[in-house]
Amino acid sequence: MLYYHADVFCQKPMTGNGLTVFVAPSFPERAVMQQIAREFRQFETIFLVRCGKNSFDARIFTIEEELDFAGHPILGAAAVVRHEFLPSDAGVVFFNLNSRQVSVSCSARGDCHDCCMDQGQAEFVCSPQPQEYPHLLQPLNLSEHNMTPQFPLEVVSTGLPYLLVPVVSGLEQARITTDDYEGRLARIGAKFVYVFDVNTLEGRTWDNAGLIEDVATGSAAGPVGAYLYSRNRFFPAEAIVLRQGRFVGRDSKIGIRKDKASGSMLVSGEVRLLVRGEFTPEL
Repeated sequence: MLYYHADVFCQKPMTGNGLTVFVAPSFPERAVMQQIAREFRQFETIFLVRCGKNSFDARIFTIEEELDFAGHPILGAAAVVRHEFLPSDAGVVFFNLNSRQVSVSCSARGDCHDCCMDQGQAEFVCSPQPQEYPHLLQPLNLSEHNMTPQFPLEVVSTGLPYLLVPVVSGLEQARITTDDYEGRLARIGAKFVYVFDVNTLEGRTWDNAGLIEDVATGSAAGPVGAYLYSRNRFFPAEAIVLRQGRFVGRDSKIGIRKDKASGSMLVSGEVRLLVRGEFTPEL
């Protein structure tokens, strides 16, 4: 089984968010894919099966579970497809996920690939009530004093629902301090939390146990962009650059735009392919 190791949302090798991409004739058993993801221990691992010239079925795993959608694995997979299968074609690649199809445009530039994913229109899922704020903020080591009324809490999704926590201070102290935060998120329709500074445009997120901080989160970038546009932090025609990863020593840069015609959120970044190899164990 062919595999690549890639860095996504990076400006040079060994920055951004690492990713393992596997290309197989057919998907291994789900338990085997989960086992492989744990073996390689990237924040996410993506498995691809080609089903057309520029279309692939895709399944995404963290070390804990399968996800219906994620950002940086899809961008990294697009760079692998472009390099491995479509070297003379700078067109669009389609990925069939568990519950939807996502398109990515990708072009080569020197030693990197510029990839842009159409995440579709954002869904504004839930606006937590002010009386719920302490229940959601205190476990993040934050309070309402770190926020401003102009930017309230909101659950937003382009495939994976995030509780967005916009702050004007305290980003450096944010962390998950309770072991039941996943349940708190579930009660408001969110899967994960994303804390970001509305002035510096820097963000942070973790697994729900608070043990692992993500380096760059493409699935949160679309919701963050949609939120900022809806709150008039940016004009619809303006591009947004969201930074992440500073607190784990892996600086990352995520581009966000809103398509004027469709209203879709477009999330982009640079991808660098570092390793090409063969996964040899019998599955």
